[in-house]
Amino acid sequence: MNMEIYEMPLVFFTVIAQWGIGGILAFTLCQHRFDNRWQRRIALGLWIITAAGSAASLAHLGSPGGAYRAVYGLGHSWLSREVLAFGALNALSTLWLLSVWRKPALMHLAGFCCSAAGAVAILVSVQVYAQMNLHPLWQFGVTAPAFLGCALLTGFASVCVLLNTVGQKQPALLVAGWLLGLILIFLSLFWRYQLPGADSESALLWWQVAASLIAGLAGLAWLRAKPRPVLAGGLLIALILVGELAGRMLFYGNVMGGAPWF
Repeated sequence: MNMEIYEMPLVFFTVIAQWGIGGILAFTLCQHRFDNRWQRRIALGLWIITAAGSAASLAHLGSPGGAYRAVYGLGHSWLSREVLAFGALNALSTLWLLSVWRKPALMHLAGFCCSAAGAVAILVSVQVYAQMNLHPLWQFGVTAPAFLGCALLTGFASVCVLLNTVGQKQPALLVAGWLLGLILIFLSLFWRYQLPGADSESALLWWQVAASLIAGLAGLAWLRAKPRPVLAGGLLIALILVGELAGRMLFYGNVMGGAPWF
């Protein structure tokens, strides 16, 4: 298997960063359900996830130390705008983390500001691919629901598992976000596999369908029924994440495996 066509640094960058963004939004919507100790733990974990996802993108650069030069292309390059958007996101997520630890009165506002910056960063990432008219598999109508759905599914599911861990029921708003994530991912796959070049026979596709969609939907019903063991909840999130990683590998592999691709 030629792993280069899957662009693994970009796979981890997009999926992990989107997970962190969705998690920050979900946590901000229900942070009052956690005590102060849990708030600090969760905020630190989400900050690490978001920062780690952004850092993964550097492995894709031929010269990571020259990443700062990206700002020179803001007027014409979506890649440069993506660098700026994620730089701003990481700055805001750090301020949000500090507010959780030092200024709890501000963490709600900071969380929503950070979530808004995350949504913008995701949409800028979408546009990086949607602008490539030669590749209909990356068009906006396919990529936007895939990226936004990943953020909602992984982030909201993770916070729902954490709520279960502390003995809290999942609020309707988080359940709705989890379901919306599933719907967006389903729509992305449905539209994508109407297009020529989509590999409908790939095991990666069926792994995403099984792990993200089927397990994600079943996991929502399973988690809401009654309190579940912490390990089982963690395994559910791991399964969903692996499903999204598989889907993102196919997202890049279908295009990067062809020639010419740009």
